[in-house]
Amino acid sequence: MNDVSILEVPPQPGINTRSMGVKLIVVCVLALVMIIPSLFVWGLVDDRSSGPENAVQQASQGRGPQTIPGSTIRLVDSYRSVTRSLKYVPLFIGLVFLTYFVFEATTGKRVHPAQYILVGTAQIIFYLLLLSLAEKIGFDLAFLLGGGATVGLLSSNAGWVFTSRREGWRALVVFSLLYTLIYLLLRLEEDALLIGAVSSFVAVAATMYFTRNMDWYSSLSLPGAGSGQTRVSTKS
Repeated sequence: MNDVSILEVPPQPGINTRSMGVKLIVVCVLALVMIIPSLFVWGLVDDRSSGPENAVQQASQGRGPQTIPGSTIRLVDSYRSVTRSLKYVPLFIGLVFLTYFVFEATTGKRVHPAQYILVGTAQIIFYLLLLSLAEKIGFDLAFLLGGGATVGLLSSNAGWVFTSRREGWRALVVFSLLYTLIYLLLRLEEDALLIGAVSSFVAVAATMYFTRNMDWYSSLSLPGAGSGQTRVSTKS
């Protein structure tokens, strides 16, 4: 007689599952790690801005040309604007990662940490685009072009990752507002702190609202996770 029994094998949390709470911690750590490459961009801005700034200082002290070329003044202003934008990198990357995490939590679609790294890399490349374009066409137009391209890429990526056009359009709206916020922070210097603080508060409040029904101890299955059941056939 054949006797087939089903043995229940409990999942292995360290291998096959990961709680949403742990995933949020991983996302936060990745956001902090992605800040490191921005330091290299900051150094690049300082290196490239030293020439025009020295020319302006020499001219103002009467040791250089009496007429300061407009292009030199524009370059100095552009470099300073790019430098100020780099000060908001932690807020910038953090809000984008938080948006992806909320999408992940509300849709149930898993996002691999490598995909978060790609998103962070796209944001760092935005600053390279901003710097290189600002040298040619000025900061405002450079931010419009570089920001528009990056928003389009991040939104398309959201649609690909979550396999949903709806999520792609939602990401487009959110990221467009985010980049607009960053631009306002750069231009409204006197109210920048207030705007940044209020926006951060709203972002955290929105995250709390959209994840209000989430069981943070619940687990998401990782690739290769089975159903937890193993069939064992015995003969007697």
